[in-house]
Amino acid sequence: MSTWLVNKAGALLSGRSKAATATRRGFLMGTAVVGTALAVAPRKYVLSPGTAYNAVCGPATGYNDGYTAFCCTIYRGVNKCPPGTFAGGWWRADGSHYCCSGGRPGTRYYIDCQAECTRCASGCGGQGSFCSGSCWNCAPHAANNGTCDRRRVCANVFRYGQCHQEIACSGPVACRMVTCTPPYQLYRECTATSATDDNTAQHTAPCLSGACA
Repeated sequence: MSTWLVNKAGALLSGRSKAATATRRGFLMGTAVVGTALAVAPRKYVLSPGTAYNAVCGPATGYNDGYTAFCCTIYRGVNKCPPGTFAGGWWRADGSHYCCSGGRPGTRYYIDCQAECTRCASGCGGQGSFCSGSCWNCAPHAANNGTCDRRRVCANVFRYGQCHQEIACSGPVACRMVTCTPPYQLYRECTATSATDDNTAQHTAPCLSGACA
């Protein structure tokens, strides 16, 4: 029944996405994207001005919102830490529509991929856990403007620190990868020490899989 309702509503509301479809054909696939927007952010799409294209990335999609972009947005669709970065830490977000448990929203895990300090020989030089901006192997910028994930790349100087603790000196967070499996079960470089930020539970990007049923 829920699938039928989404399909019917998508057919009725797809007209709202025609302008976006004309300019973003690689991403908007007719009513399929409308159906995704209805499943993931129904109130935002139905009650607020805008398009399915804007709703499907979830909340806080801009550079000034302060959150880091997803790795797949900047790494050719690959949900992994790109070359020149390493897993620096992780956190969990409960109640995510992208990792379901028993038919209900479950826990989603985010791994921060830290930039490396390769542009100078001194690194942190005993001055702390982060090297200076002149040593970063990337520059702060907004993610690909061709998608709705326009969040930050190499701009947040922060590290949770549960992964690769042998690397004491790092740059900013380059991007974040996601998984429905605890990171310490996937990577031996990560410890089980947990941090939580439920504000990111519904963040997503076009290059990530859709909400679970």
